[in-house]
Amino acid sequence: MWKDLAPEDTAVPDFPTRVSLARLLMEAEMETEARNVLERLITDDDSSVEAWYLGGWCLQLLAGKLLTGDGSAAAKDASDVERTRLRKNSRDWLLNSLRLYHLLDYEDERLKEHADELVAGLNQELGPLPEDGTEDDDEWEDEDEEKEQDEEMREA
Repeated sequence: MWKDLAPEDTAVPDFPTRVSLARLLMEAEMETEARNVLERLITDDDSSVEAWYLGGWCLQLLAGKLLTGDGSAAAKDASDVERTRLRKNSRDWLLNSLRLYHLLDYEDERLKEHADELVAGLNQELGPLPEDGTEDDDEWEDEDEEKEQDEEMREA
């Protein structure tokens, strides 16, 4: 009822209520719905340690639920690509929560320990982040290559 309303609309539940809703949705294995709530929370306030943490955990749960589709090699490859994308996004969300945790001197030690544990597992699966702290994203590289090719074409 409130997902398309402006953040300041009085019909939108308060922030802590929506955080609790996201937790409940995750417990009910409704991760897609929880993800939608969490993305809205981050849009409304990007300094919430708990929202970033829950978002990272939710994305990891979604990645774990991916099925291989019809069993074909193409379906498995597509599933693997999506799972990797979700896990990379999960790591980004969790790392944001940990940065904010330290920046804001957040006091929930169990949240930090679980976020650290999740990140360690993701690092083991995905490999460590590059030194610049950002994920390698082929889309960006392709886009940069296209721009370079366009410039070369204009110069020729």
